[in-house]
Formats: sequence, C-alpha cells, structure tokens
Amino acid sequence: MQCPTAIARRLSTRRMDSMPWFLVSIVTALVFAAPPAAGAQDYQVDVQIEPHDVVGLDELAILTIKIDSAASLRRNPEPQFQIDNFNVAAGPSTSNSLRFVNGVASRSLTFTWHLQPLKVGRARVHTGFLLVDGEKVELPDRQVEVVETAPAGRRQQQARDPFRDPFFSQDPFESLFDRRRRQRQRRQPTEPPKIYLSAEARPSNPYVGEQVLYTLHLFTQADIRSVNPDELPEFKGFWTRIIPQPEQLQPDMMVLDGENIGKVVLLQRALFARREGKFEIAPVSARLSALVPDSGPFGSLLPRTRELIRSSNALELNVRPLPPAPPGFQDAVGQLRIEAELVPNELEVGEAATLSLTLTGKGHFQGLAAPQLPDLDGIRIFPPQQQSNESVRRKNVSGKRTWSFVLVPESPGQWDLPPIELVYFDPAQEQYLTAKAEGLSLTVRGSTSMVQNSGQSINLHPIRTAALPAVGVGKLGSSGWQLWAFGLPWGLALATLLIRRRGGSSSGHRAERKQLLQRLKLAAEEEQPRRAAAEIEDAWREFLDVRWHLPQGSASTQWGHLLAAEGAPRRAADELVALADDLHYLRYAPQLSSTADLQRELLEKSRKLARDLA
Repeated sequence: MQCPTAIARRLSTRRMDSMPWFLVSIVTALVFAAPPAAGAQDYQVDVQIEPHDVVGLDELAILTIKIDSAASLRRNPEPQFQIDNFNVAAGPSTSNSLRFVNGVASRSLTFTWHLQPLKVGRARVHTGFLLVDGEKVELPDRQVEVVETAPAGRRQQQARDPFRDPFFSQDPFESLFDRRRRQRQRRQPTEPPKIYLSAEARPSNPYVGEQVLYTLHLFTQADIRSVNPDELPEFKGFWTRIIPQPEQLQPDMMVLDGENIGKVVLLQRALFARREGKFEIAPVSARLSALVPDSGPFGSLLPRTRELIRSSNALELNVRPLPPAPPGFQDAVGQLRIEAELVPNELEVGEAATLSLTLTGKGHFQGLAAPQLPDLDGIRIFPPQQQSNESVRRKNVSGKRTWSFVLVPESPGQWDLPPIELVYFDPAQEQYLTAKAEGLSLTVRGSTSMVQNSGQSINLHPIRTAALPAVGVGKLGSSGWQLWAFGLPWGLALATLLIRRRGGSSSGHRAERKQLLQRLKLAAEEEQPRRAAAEIEDAWREFLDVRWHLPQGSASTQWGHLLAAEGAPRRAADELVALADDLHYLRYAPQLSSTADLQRELLEKSRKLARDLA
C-alpha cells in the first residue's frame, strides 16, 4: 500500500491540473496576497473518525484531518500516519477554504480518507504527524471497534459516495470500481463451501442386545435443497428401529476448525446386536442439490444450483458378549421393570382369572420368552397370549410387552402367588439385576362335588360337569349308553393327543410336517417380505410347540439347546437358530430393495429343515 503522503501528492497534482483556469488564478491571488506565515502555535489540528465508536464490516469509515490557521501557509502540509486493521479504500481528498474577517485572512485545510475495515476487532489510526512550514505537528491517535454488521438504521452513504468529495479530488469511477472489486473479494470465499457427510455410532463397543444409536450428519456451509441417498447400510446382524426426524430439519450452527458450519441430522437408527463379534457398517452415498454462490466479471450475481455426490465414512462396531449369566436369565437386556395384575382375584369354581405380567423399560423385547410361573396345585395354567409395542423417547427405544395367562381353578381354596422375578442385564451398570413383581393372592369359592342317587359324591372337572345329566349319573341304566356315547369321542381324542405328544406315531409327525409345509407355501405367496418373514417364523413356532413341546413364546436364540434337550439333531437345531437370525433381519431390515432372493432362500431352508426335524 502506498504511503498516504505520496497518495496525497499524486492526487493533489491531478486536482490542480483539472481545475478551471479562472479558479486557479483566484486561489493563487488570495494565497500570495495573504500576510506572512505565523508560527506553529497559530495552528489548530483536529483528527476524527466517523463513526467514532463502532463501525461494521459492511461500512466505510471516514478519517478527517482538519487544519485551521490564522495565516496563510507557504506549503501544503503533508499528513503521515499508520493504520491497523484498516485498508485505504479512497483518498485522500482535500478541501481548502479562505476567509477574510476585518481584513484578516484565515485558512482551513481538510484531508479526507475512506477506510475499509478488515476484520472484527479493534482498528486504529496512530503515530501521525504533519509538517507545517517545516515544523512537525503530532496528531492524536484514534481508534474504533469493528463489528460484524453495522448498527440498524445507520447507513454511511457519504462514505460510499465519492461524488460528494469537493472538487472531485480523485477519479470517481476508479473509486467506484475499486470499491466493488474489494467488496466482491470480501464476500466471495477463497475456497468452495464445505459440504460433507459424517456417520457415527455410539457406543462403538456395545454388549449383545444393547442399543446403539447410528447417526448420519450433514455438515454444510451452503444452502442444501435436497438430499437423495443412493443406498443405505443393511445393518445385518442387528435388530433395527427407525428414529423419527422432524419434517423441517433445523441446522445447528457450530465452529469447526475455526470456521462456521451448519450441522444437520439426516437420519438415525437404533441398532440392537443379536450376537457378539465385529460388524462393519458401510458408507452412505448421497446426491445433494446445493445452492452455491456463482462469480462473474462483475461479482457475485445469483447463486447457482449444483448437483454434488458425497459419501460418509464407514464404521466398525465391536459387539461384546454378555458376562456369564445367573440362572433364570432369558436374554433380557436394558433397564426393565415388571408388574403383575390378577383379575378377578376372587371367583367361583369353574370361572377363570387372568394373570397379566407387563414388562416395560428401555430396550428391545422382540423374541423375549415369557416369565416362568410357579406350579400351583389345583390350578390349571394355559399358555399365555402376548402383546407388545415399542416407542421412541429421546432417541431411546422403549418397549412394553404383556403376557396374559388364563388360570382355571379346579377346586375351592386360597392360593398365594409368589413374586414373579425376571433376570436382566443392565448395560449402563454392566451387571445382572432382577426385576420383581409383587405377590398376589387368589380366592376360589364353591365346590365341584355332585351328589348321586346313591348318596355318594364324585369330583369332576368343572367343564365336564356341564355336559353330564343332573340325575341318574351313577347308574348305567337306560341313560348309561348316553354317557359312553359322549365320553368315547373325548377319550379317543385324548388318546390321540397323548400319542402325538409322545412322538410314538410317525404318521402324526408327518401330519405336523405337512401342516408346516402348508404354512410355508402360504408364506411364499406373500408379496411383502416383512409379512412373509413373520409368517415363516410363526409357522416354525407352531411346529416346535406341537412336535417338540417348545413354548411359542421362547426366544429364537434359545431354540438350539431347547431342541437338543428334547432329542432333536444338533446340526438341524443349530441351522434353525441361524435361520431365525436371517428371519429377523428380513423382518427388520431398514430397506427392502434386495430381499426377494433372501426370502426364497429362507423358504428353501425351511423346507429342508422340516424334513430333518419332523
């Protein structure tokens, strides 16, 4: 940058050359007609910066140095100074005025510069002085505070308009184009705006069954019109739940590596590992439509939409196995609690009560086996019905699962149901805990005794007594054949059921296999992969219940050792566990564009295993 004195000398010469000849003559006559010069003590010097306190980066500050003299000057003074955090945008311009009051001449000389702030912070004009007729006159320092934006309502039009400078002290078009060029350079970044994708998963070394939060972020310094992912990760080996995002994505502004940048959450998934080991999550590739400023010969005009392709980073998760489990653990992982309810808790013989066990808390409860109830003499307990739902709260998956048991008392009395306990693993505390429901009591009134004509009584199941005649039950007279006619079909059905349960009839096993294959055929006709997977899994649960006595609520991860305990081939049992794992992937995969082949493969595996396990 040129010295302010040199700039002043060059522009002063240009000004005199362009001044009309008659004006030059008048000024020259006035100067030489003035009295001799006075001493330096007759000068008054004033230095000002406008605005004097705060100036915005989008403004120009005005530096004015004014000299008032009681006498004429033999030579124009030469101001010199230093500037910090300023750049000279225009100037100096000079104005000169002479006055005569009662025959005494006085002169006022003003130098003006337009200064452009460079960055936020303090800006100074300092170490200045004037040479007035060979004498050095020091100038006071001035400073202002530079802020990002000028205060509202203030416009420095005069600082931006070179045509207001007296006598056109410099080329106005040069100042105008120089100012636009400097503003364009200030507005335009030296590098293209940063736009990239970043994926993270927390925690990165979870336990089996612990929730992992997968997040895909977009970092951007430009306006993004649309984001279209080409392909999402499969998350194979995990149960997956979608974390809903707001319809209007709001970026969080942050400072990263000293630069302002916006951070937007594009998608989130809750992942629950089904087994231990190392898993890789593939990168996400997406096409973005970004509004990027465009530059032309006259500066930034209108932003231009550009199509960009960005890819995120890949991730690796190291899933840890659970510690050795205590007795009664059924793969429940999370922070859980259990409640019990018995309705009604007082009833008559022949009526039924419903025992509901409700499990709630943070975690994923799909495939969780029903809690084990204690044996209650005199009460028949039927297999439970199950209901479950899940919700997302503060990016955590919370579940609710209810098992409803039907209890039918066979005799009057009082029963105390002990507290129901459920062992679970808490990843936050890294230890096994026990959730406990309070104990309940059941009161049964009435009797199942029926008095015969002979005066003796017999005890029968309450359901059976409803089908027997009220009188003549103890004799096999004219009505005895009716009792045999009624009881024989029930007896035959019971005998058939016992034979099938004991596995003593190969024809019964063939029937069970045929039923399984029929349900698999229906699943093959299902067009939606999620429903097909659910049909296949339900078919297997029914088959395992009838053929191998496995409760339908048992976790699929437990099928292997449960089947082995029942005498099933070990290899087929292990293959069934692997099949169940693939079925869960098919049911909960985040995107289903490539699962048709997997659906056919799982059906074929199911048909083969049906032969091995029938």
